[in-house]
Amino acid sequence: MPARRMRQNSENKERFRQLIKEKVAREKEKMKGRIDEELPSWAAWALKPIAGVMFDVQRAGDNAKGEGGEDSAFLNLWLMLPRDWIVLNDVVLEPKPDEFIQLDHVLIGPPGIYLVETKAWDGAFLAHKDNWKRKQGNRWVRCESPTRQSLRHLRLFTVWILDGLGAELPMDPSEWIHPNVLFTRAKWLKAESCSVPVFQGATAFAWHIRKQTKKAALSPGMVDSIARSIAEAGPYKQQAAEAANTVLLELPAETGINGENQAGSAAGTEDAPGPVAEAGEVLASSVRIEEGRTKQGRVYAKVYGTKEDALKVHQEYQERGRQPTACMADRFVKGAWYFYIENL
Repeated sequence: MPARRMRQNSENKERFRQLIKEKVAREKEKMKGRIDEELPSWAAWALKPIAGVMFDVQRAGDNAKGEGGEDSAFLNLWLMLPRDWIVLNDVVLEPKPDEFIQLDHVLIGPPGIYLVETKAWDGAFLAHKDNWKRKQGNRWVRCESPTRQSLRHLRLFTVWILDGLGAELPMDPSEWIHPNVLFTRAKWLKAESCSVPVFQGATAFAWHIRKQTKKAALSPGMVDSIARSIAEAGPYKQQAAEAANTVLLELPAETGINGENQAGSAAGTEDAPGPVAEAGEVLASSVRIEEGRTKQGRVYAKVYGTKEDALKVHQEYQERGRQPTACMADRFVKGAWYFYIENL
């Protein structure tokens, strides 16, 4: 049976598109502002309409690049990958405010996540160390670097997935998030010493992935969880609000390092575990520790202080058999760190 297919939420994707349009409009206005600043008023008045048209034409050309090869690539990948894989096409994410990535294909399976940048470029292409050229007549001319573009996607996707699912994921994302560039129509291609693997033809790429299936980096449940998170991903502000409701919801009264609950009781409650002062006693008095539950009922510990402080607390939890997950930085509160507790 072929791989499973999942689609990103259409409403969220439309919101992404609108945000991107607004960002492009702001960039266009900034460009016109620079013309006003650098040229006399009469020259700016004459040049701005022309520059605006050129800006729109360039954006339209950028958006059109690559279209046409994605459908055929998807068909090959979908048919050739086994059922324990999930394929998502045309994924849009906002890992940081106003910074977007558009991923042609995201393949999720036991060996990990494959981010695929698909290029339906005609002609001959030559690359060395991420510097790309295409043949134009009898000359080789520089062109945009798809491998550098893929590296940017890798960097921002890693930020996005660690922010959203960090405590759930295996360590060292570089071992299971794989960027790739796929050419679907190139007549000749040679890429040497590039930072990202480059493939010519979807069939060859699919066979390459099939050979990796013995490497089990992600469990079946994690494959499904990551795919659902991508499918349901919304704009950055929406994701921030959802994460705040998940990680910071239902905080108990703060627990001081002297072991006394600051609300007056050191005893735990049904919804919040008992105090964690034993871990805090080894730290400086500036460190504060909280335990709470997410909406899904998972218990977490949150540490306010330096990363070294948080890691000391994390180690104390381990020594007491509490089975903490990986310690992660809270992206919404500076100087805060958190981890989930598996053994209550």
